[in-house]
Amino acid sequence: MGNGNEILDMYIYETNTLLEQLENIVLEAEKVDTFSQENVNEIFRIMHTIKGSSAMMEFSTLTTIAHRIEDLFFIIRENTMEVVSEANRPALFDLVFQSIDYFRGEVEKVEANQPLDEDIDSFLSNVNSLISKIKGEEAEEPAPQPAAAEPPPAETGAPAPSAAPDFPPGDKNFPYGVRVFFDEGCGMESLRSFMLVASVRDFCAESDFIFSPADVEQNPATSEIVVEQGFLMMFKHPEDRETALPIVKSSGSVREYQPFDYHPAEPEPEPQAPAQAAQPEPKPAPAAAAAQPAAPAGGQQHPKETLISVNLSKLDQLNAIVGEIVITESMVTSSPDLKGLNLDSFSKSARQLRKLTDELQDVSMSLRMVPVSGTFQKMNRIVRDMTKKLNRPAKLTLIGENTEVDKTIVDNIGDPIMHMIRNSMDHGIEETQAERVAAGKDPVGEIILSARDTGSEVIIEIIDDGRGVDDEAVLKKAIRQGIASPDVEYSHREILNFLLAPGFSTNVEVTEFSGRGVGMDVVKRSVEELGGNVTISSTLGQGMTTTIRIPLTMAIMDGMEVSVGDSIFTIPINNIRSSMKVTSQEVIHDSSSGEVIKALDNFYPIIRAKDLYQLNNGCTEIEDGILLWLESGDCSYCLFVDELLGEQQVVVKQLPSYVNSFNIKNYGISGCTLLGDGSISIILDVANLYTAAHGA
Repeated sequence: MGNGNEILDMYIYETNTLLEQLENIVLEAEKVDTFSQENVNEIFRIMHTIKGSSAMMEFSTLTTIAHRIEDLFFIIRENTMEVVSEANRPALFDLVFQSIDYFRGEVEKVEANQPLDEDIDSFLSNVNSLISKIKGEEAEEPAPQPAAAEPPPAETGAPAPSAAPDFPPGDKNFPYGVRVFFDEGCGMESLRSFMLVASVRDFCAESDFIFSPADVEQNPATSEIVVEQGFLMMFKHPEDRETALPIVKSSGSVREYQPFDYHPAEPEPEPQAPAQAAQPEPKPAPAAAAAQPAAPAGGQQHPKETLISVNLSKLDQLNAIVGEIVITESMVTSSPDLKGLNLDSFSKSARQLRKLTDELQDVSMSLRMVPVSGTFQKMNRIVRDMTKKLNRPAKLTLIGENTEVDKTIVDNIGDPIMHMIRNSMDHGIEETQAERVAAGKDPVGEIILSARDTGSEVIIEIIDDGRGVDDEAVLKKAIRQGIASPDVEYSHREILNFLLAPGFSTNVEVTEFSGRGVGMDVVKRSVEELGGNVTISSTLGQGMTTTIRIPLTMAIMDGMEVSVGDSIFTIPINNIRSSMKVTSQEVIHDSSSGEVIKALDNFYPIIRAKDLYQLNNGCTEIEDGILLWLESGDCSYCLFVDELLGEQQVVVKQLPSYVNSFNIKNYGISGCTLLGDGSISIILDVANLYTAAHGA
């Protein structure tokens, strides 16, 4: 059994997973204003599992709440949703959502090592009141009901001893058994065993099966018995066991399971025939028969064994090691000691090493890639709650939920997306349906949350079909706040960028929800910390689109090494459109924009890296260097450098914290990397480099 921290981590993870599953069920059920019988069974199982695991962890308040919600759905399960009147169904949905929020809040306290809330009387009163309404009785009356739902563990455990019996065990009344072994070191074996029992109870009458050890729910010490001898479930009917086997197979951390049939030790005693004494010899057949099913069962385990949970810190460590391997490989193959030597065998081995290193990078990166669906699904709840509170009908459409990004990015992108969704609901979608109809729109507002993978980055868009942004109103507010000057003409895009300025808000009054612009600078900063950027587009009367671009991963990237004098810079490959050689005659000199070059019927400003970073040497004549056409978000320009040194996969290193005090991000520098010869190359931030050049 694992240590206490591992058990607690497992409890937190599994409980949060169950709560996410529960929330999705309730969100879908609320749309049709009913729970299907399958939904009811699943919710009952989830609450039963949370109750059992919380009891194991000795979280009494969580156990109590889960128990009462379980009682509520026990009534619904026994009587179908017809027992809940149309008038009481909104209260039922709200209560389940409240319970989800309660459990999430308490689990966060557990994670932060904070004391749990002991005052649950108000919550219990709400549950009891709803139970009373559903049953048409006084609030005190439902009390006996949980007793009917709760006894199963004690009753089912009665026929079986606490200590596991010899194998094969059984009872003449329960002859069809299955023996389950969990993965070594998975921990919480007693809880996992009881979770199996809870799943079996969904389809099997409690009088039709028993299990051993019987006290797995109340006694954590039974984990040792389960580890040594397995967890046993015995059924009265063979079809119940057949139904249970797929559940066992799909359960987490199950290493092996063995179906067996119980056979009495002396099924046909015949004392009158001494010669028959030899007859018992074939009796080992039951053991053999029990072992035979184990073989195919073992064959069924292969799909299960392909899944394994790994601590994120171990993946971080793996990625760090892979990064060091990349650097070391580059140092070996680029060693100055090898220059001028004709080493065919070494070159061949070096190419093979590079190939294997690239494959190792791809594998290590893929281990950290997770879909954004978990983050996206949480936004359904935000839209649902705000729709009810603001009395503003709206729907959320999700696109590209299966798009995968780095786990760290997924964990940190949730808050910015949530903020934008709330902004769209609060100040994007029109306040009344009449206003939308008058504008020729659907009475129900729509917010689209989409994600797509471009190969090097993920683009997330939050689109609403609301009012859009009023440029005039934004500009007036910006002037009043001193962000804009009344003497300057601003373009539509420049006005939209005011929304990203610190402290800017178009809200007339303060509400519990953010208005458009409130905290947008925080959103921008959060995304930039992930190596991404935020852009806004809007059409008055039609809606607003917020685009977030973030890299697939933050650890290793493809970069182009360029030289400017004695300095070497790295530019992300995904930001480079093309490179070109030009003559001085092709360069246009503009009094306001400086040097400009025409390419593909568009004009692009030229930024000289030598001048921007005030380097002492480097090319000055345009013919002697090379132009790189760079693009990031909506900014596009050409960077003048001396020479292209070649493409290289680089490990992104953060600059020391004391360097950050100089606001290097504002100068177009995002980090650094180590080159093969051990020297340091600065990684350029294409978007901020443009800002730095034009702000200088």
